[in-house]
This record gives sequence, C-alpha cells and structure tokens, in this order.
Amino acid sequence: MGYYITLFLFAALLQSCGTEVEPPPPEPPSPEPYFKEGEYGGQELPGTEHFTQIKHSPDGQRIALIRKYTPNQSEPLYQLWVTDADGSNPELISYNVLNVDWHPSGNKLAFTFNPHTTPYLYVFTLDLNNQELKLWNSKQNQFFDKYTSATTGWFEDGERLLIGVNGKAYQQTYDRGIYILNVTDTSHTGPIRTLFSPAQLGNNEKWVVGFQYTDDDLSANRGVLNLETKEFNWLTTYPTSSDSLREFTEYPTINPSGKEIILPRFVENAWQLFHINENVEQLTVLGGHEVTWTRGKDFFIFNRDTHKAPGAKYIPYKYNFAEGAEEPLWPSLPDSVPEFPAFSTQNPIHLINYVD
Repeated sequence: MGYYITLFLFAALLQSCGTEVEPPPPEPPSPEPYFKEGEYGGQELPGTEHFTQIKHSPDGQRIALIRKYTPNQSEPLYQLWVTDADGSNPELISYNVLNVDWHPSGNKLAFTFNPHTTPYLYVFTLDLNNQELKLWNSKQNQFFDKYTSATTGWFEDGERLLIGVNGKAYQQTYDRGIYILNVTDTSHTGPIRTLFSPAQLGNNEKWVVGFQYTDDDLSANRGVLNLETKEFNWLTTYPTSSDSLREFTEYPTINPSGKEIILPRFVENAWQLFHINENVEQLTVLGGHEVTWTRGKDFFIFNRDTHKAPGAKYIPYKYNFAEGAEEPLWPSLPDSVPEFPAFSTQNPIHLINYVD
C-alpha cells in the first residue's frame, strides 16, 4: 500500500507544480517480414531451372555451372555444363558432380564426382583442350587411396588443389581434414587442420572457410582458417544440440582476392546474405543463397527464389560488392536462365566408367 500512496503523492506534487504527467508513447509496431512462412525456397516449380554453382572462367568468356536436373525429368542429377558467358552454346560435360572450379589458365576444370545414391567422392581434373581426364583419389598407388576426398579448388599456381577428406567410413590411414595435393608430382601437404571440411579458398590463398568438427557443442559450426599462421576463428557459434546449423546457415563463401566472407542465413522466413568482417552486415532483403565467387571478380553470384509463394523459382543473380548493387545474371534471357539442348544431343563423360 505504501508504494501506491507514494506514487499518488508524487503525481499530485507534479500537478500542483503545473506539470502534467503524460503516458509514455506506445511502442511502434514491428514491421511484418517481407516473406511469409513458406514463401521462399523449397521444392522447385515444375519446368523451372535450378543451378547449384555458377563460375566464370578466369578470362570471363565462359561459365561452368551445375544444373540440378533437366526440368520435368528425374535423371540425371547435378549436370556439369560449360557455356559462353552470355549463357549460349551450352555443352554437357558430365553429371553427378558436386562442385567445380576453373584452373587459372582457363583450360582445365577440377570437380568432385559423387555417384548417385552412394556416399563415395572422387576428385577429377579435366583438360578441356584435349579431354584428358585424371582421377586423383581412390586408387591403391595414391596417397588418397579411398573414395572419401573432395576438391575445393585450384591454387593460383595451377599445380595444387585444395582437398578435403570428409569421412572415416572406409578406415583410411590418413586423418579427416584439409590437405593440399600437387597434381604435377602427386605429392601432398597435410593434414593442415584435422576435422576441418573446406568450402572455399580465398583472400589471395591465405584463408579457407568451411566447417570445423569438434567433440563439443560447436561441432560443424562455420569457421575460417589462416593457412599461413594456422589461426582459426569461428564464423558461427550455434549450439549443435539446437540443430540450427543446417536449418539456419549455409556454406560460407569467400572472395578469392579479398577478405569478404559471405554467409547465407535464414532469417524472417527466408535465406538472406550477410557479409562477415569486423561486423556483420545484411546485404539482401529479397532473398539469396547458394553463393559462388570466382577468382578475380568484383562480384559474386547467388540464387534467389523470385516466386514469393509456395514452390520456388530460382533465378541466378549477380551482386556487385563494391557498389552494393544486384541484378539478374542474364537479364536479356527469358527468366534469366539459358536454354539447354536435349540431353540426348550431348556426349557426356560417364565418370562411373573411370572409378572402381
């Protein structure tokens, strides 16, 4: 009772001094998210395209991309195509390919083959000039003699590949972690860091972003490794027990020529892109995920679901980092995607014939 008496006397005193007590202004309503639940991402709309990676060649004249499937067909999945920069003249290279990276010379590709419905991973390089195909793991005479390795990309010297060993399922004698493979003499370096799964090489080959597996509650959080100093820093610190890692973040991507790290994060019912440096800055509001950044470019490419309703329509976008501007990658093409020839007209490499 004493509290209420004091409050009443205080109010009376203010009134006696000629001062009116005004109630505090109401809190402004929180803005509604741009996307309602279920309006971004998910299953593709029938007849639409979905590219999981898009990478320009060093000279900018060609693009390597991974096409998730042929619309309205279930097979083959994850098709590797090479097109001209404007999306014309597409040529099918192979399928069941997880990732791809251009050699600095622009005439070779490195990629990881994952046979459909299997956990096996095979590292290949392909010379586009003479069609020379080489397999770099799973053979008994190779250091990486099991099919548990994946390539992340080329170093600038064109002689070395960044390799991630992602599993222990086949009892290989070498640790899970990050390695460097020299394709000229087949020598290797590593493990540079164990239980680290690399996603991309960047910052002029000084940093690697990826996933760090641990025995504690931070396992599989995203991190950045300095190849020169071996210093490691977390990019995310979600508790593993909350299962929020896969639900709320994707693979981080780094500028091959700079320190800019881009991380897709699920916020307010949609994937959005964030720049991580000293601070965290949100770059998109209309959605963005599945980022690729090619060496020597001042832009990165990402996917956006432009449907804003159940069922996704994925369109490739280009984000100019210096200008903070974004636009469809192929604005002159219908729906901003190339037109692909029928699979039956192509002569792909059947990679399964080159592995055990």
